[in-house]
Amino acid sequence: MYTHRMQRSFPCAGRSAVFAQRTSGLVRSLCAALALLFLCACPSLPRKPVEEPPPITEPSTPSWVKEPMSWHKLELIELWLEVDAARHSRELVIEAKLQLNEGRLQFSRRDIDSSAAPRETLLVRVESARKGFEEILADPAVSAGARNRAQLGLKGAASLVQAPTGKDLAILRRQQWNARAPRVSNLTPLKGAWSRITVHHSAESTSDPRGGSLEDSAATVRIIQKYHMDDPTHRWGDIGYHFLIDGAGRIFEGRELEWQGAHAGGSNNQQNIGICMLGDFERRAPTEAARKSLQVLLDDLRGRYRIPAERVVPHSSFGSTRCPGPALTAWLKKYK
Repeated sequence: MYTHRMQRSFPCAGRSAVFAQRTSGLVRSLCAALALLFLCACPSLPRKPVEEPPPITEPSTPSWVKEPMSWHKLELIELWLEVDAARHSRELVIEAKLQLNEGRLQFSRRDIDSSAAPRETLLVRVESARKGFEEILADPAVSAGARNRAQLGLKGAASLVQAPTGKDLAILRRQQWNARAPRVSNLTPLKGAWSRITVHHSAESTSDPRGGSLEDSAATVRIIQKYHMDDPTHRWGDIGYHFLIDGAGRIFEGRELEWQGAHAGGSNNQQNIGICMLGDFERRAPTEAARKSLQVLLDDLRGRYRIPAERVVPHSSFGSTRCPGPALTAWLKKYK
């Protein structure tokens, strides 16, 4: 009763509410239209680019994988193991170590067969291979196939260590590195007995720091001989050094010992045996194999010609030169 009376007493109340509702909707629509018009009239605001994650790429296949076995391949593998192996699979790393040590044995066996280096020097290379195979076998995650190869490698290293060798010093004679015939008219015969030894470095960059192949080192020795014999500032009768040693420890016969050398300058060459270490040792040291061969050669020459240790000197003892470099000079000072 009360409600009915209220509705009849205020007949405009319902119409006002409807009007207000319609007005409110009209205002909202007008505001939305104005906002859209404003956005269309204004220049677009720069948007912050969405950063996408970099694409996931697989590491490329190392160049050594398709290389035939060579000293160059061994160098590529050693470098790859040092700087890039961590990005690749464990299986590929094991394969690299196997090929590296198998290559070391292969070239050691070839040098033993050709008497290209002293036994003591070759044992250094064989020992490096042996340690490499033992490292592989110590890894419990190595596959059965890789383990078998490492075990065969150990047996091969043991056979090389036990192989009999002659007592003579292993030296590659001139005919083995295809030396040119000397111009005897330009050579000076040895007068008296050998009484001192001078050690040099070749200071050229073509020599392989780790030794390289026998063929590569022989080519370097021929280049040095050609320079000594044909360069207008020299025109010597032969290569100036009596012996040359490469990074793998191979000893090359240079000028024959019946002739005075041409390596220390003028009268300093008299009764002075010249030994040249192949490579530039201004910023690095000779390899362990090269140093070992140098020691074996020095011991042999000193024993044959009764030369005291203090008469074994670096080239720098005769003038203003840094030859044969700081590391080798320091080694010679300690040599006994």
